[in-house]
Amino acid sequence: MKKAESEAKAMAEASSYGNGETWVRGPLLGKGAFGSVFLANSKKPKSRFHCFPATMAVKSAEVSLSASLQKEKEVHDNVQGCPFVIHCFGEDITTQENGENMVYNLLFEYASGGTLCDLIEKSGGSGLPESDVKRYAKSILQGLNHVHDCGYVHCDLKPENVLLVSAATGESFVAKIGDLGLARRSEQRKKGRLDYLRGTALYMAPETVIESVQDPKSDIWAFGCVVCEMLTGKSPWDREEELNTEELLGL
Repeated sequence: MKKAESEAKAMAEASSYGNGETWVRGPLLGKGAFGSVFLANSKKPKSRFHCFPATMAVKSAEVSLSASLQKEKEVHDNVQGCPFVIHCFGEDITTQENGENMVYNLLFEYASGGTLCDLIEKSGGSGLPESDVKRYAKSILQGLNHVHDCGYVHCDLKPENVLLVSAATGESFVAKIGDLGLARRSEQRKKGRLDYLRGTALYMAPETVIESVQDPKSDIWAFGCVVCEMLTGKSPWDREEELNTEELLGL
């Protein structure tokens, strides 16, 4: 009963956000701090007017609350061209069903394998096979290197932000870096200490927590935490609840 109610609520939210001119919004896939993510189907895949795939993921927020999504679009515009960073097909504006609000939408490559976090949880705490860890780690590192070469620091690399996209053969998945909404320009660090930290405390480097430093090296620390989590099936700090930076200093 609860599952049916949850599905009905998800479908209602999807319909209330409206459809695009070239795509139809499907069920809710998940919610984050800065928007909701829906499955979407292209009305005319790969027509002469656009080259959208048949299935996409659409991240949406009311225009008045979409500053973070618009920032994410800007970052994606500047880090295009890497097969290990989730691809953004563009942006679109829709109107809510009641006609009261405009909705800002980002159209993304669909990760049918879910997130790396989902996969780790399915291991039941035993971790992933070493061959899979090597393959995913290589892809993540290549994606991260591209982000850094483009002048950005991801600032929130963690299993939840690594997406598993079906490979061309359809027999396996490719790990791709996603969720660039908290990324910042590398040169921002040169201007002095950061006014505030971005990201998740459990994956922050010591210099980030202690000295407010977020640079490419900080992402590499987070990458190491992700690799450990893939191997062991457990959080690097083995804590069930989320930590803030003050609590992390006490560990």
